[in-house]
Amino acid sequence: MKNRLAAANPVLEIQLYLNDIAQVHPEIPLVYPTGRYDDRTRNAVTEFQKFFSLPVTGVVDLETWNKILSEHKRCSHCINTPSTVACFPSNITEFKLGDQNNFIYILQIVLNNFKRKYVNYVEVPITGIFDEKTEEAVKQFQRMSDLPVTGVLDRETWNTLNLINSTCRLYD
Repeated sequence: MKNRLAAANPVLEIQLYLNDIAQVHPEIPLVYPTGRYDDRTRNAVTEFQKFFSLPVTGVVDLETWNKILSEHKRCSHCINTPSTVACFPSNITEFKLGDQNNFIYILQIVLNNFKRKYVNYVEVPITGIFDEKTEEAVKQFQRMSDLPVTGVLDRETWNTLNLINSTCRLYD
């Protein structure tokens, strides 16, 4: 949505880009993304031009625009949230005792993350094998999450595990 709005209004695009760049370079003041080239926007452009040794005019000419684009691209790795990895295999519906798969390494790491945060969770050796300890930890998680206690990692259990793990990361 943000990109579609910005594409329809070049001033809004400038404002959004300057605000993103300001997250990395706090010398550049934040602007209200109004879509209007107001005094705050002119001031932010002026400070941007000073900071990057461009002719200081307060106007976004081609040289300034190209620098805004290149700097925004350069800064984007610092300001954008990293992409997540979809790791639950699409062709498998569940994992159970005795299964061996690279995904089980991820499961065991996530389960141990709960152990690190909550003393009452079972520690699981990271083997890539759905062994008795992994089954015990999955059952424990299911019990504590009010899921059917089967010891089998199905999609519902994985989605709940992933949701709680993501929420817990907010408090790291």
